[in-house]
Amino acid sequence: MPNYYKLIGLAAFLSTAALPAFSQNTPAASPTRATWQLGLGSAGMGTGDYGCAKAHVEYTPLFGRYLGTGSRIAFIAGSRESVNTVYSTSLNNPGVGINIPYAMSYEAINLEQEVYVYPFGNTHQVLFALGGGGYIGYSNRYGAPENYGDLAVGTRAVRLNHEQGVHVGYLFSVNLDVALTPEQRWLIGGKASFQNDTFGNSLASLQLKLGHRF
Repeated sequence: MPNYYKLIGLAAFLSTAALPAFSQNTPAASPTRATWQLGLGSAGMGTGDYGCAKAHVEYTPLFGRYLGTGSRIAFIAGSRESVNTVYSTSLNNPGVGINIPYAMSYEAINLEQEVYVYPFGNTHQVLFALGGGGYIGYSNRYGAPENYGDLAVGTRAVRLNHEQGVHVGYLFSVNLDVALTPEQRWLIGGKASFQNDTFGNSLASLQLKLGHRF
């Protein structure tokens, strides 16, 4: 849960920080209407079980004064060491267990697509956008070793919590970008996002972004 509080806090900060800039007169629209962005930050896996690093490269064209899209490739990876108690598979010693160290880990590569809405317009020096969309990717996740049993046949075994394969999911985000020059060629900003896939893996992410318009 701490990662969700950080996400909500950053979203509120981005919204508040951007409001003064929107009270200024709107400058002329930049002749360049597309941006390449590089994002780098962290993501909390699940409800904060462990942290991951997340990086992306994104192409962001604008459409009209209030819309844009973002097409990106994202890389996510992280792990944490832990210990879990695994009990004997023998029905004669059901209470005998040992502590087994293991590493939880998650790696994924995603193709992500978002639609951005700029409620205050996209011709300002400061750009505030709300995003939503979906993604498809491939992930590999290892969890804790665990006991399971089949009472019908009276057997017990130990298995590793492992998921691997293609997934799809949804995501939404809050974005703030600031042009570093009057020509609005270089931008720096932040992105707070949440995503969830068909394996049930959720990520709350905070990233810094650097962009160049062309």
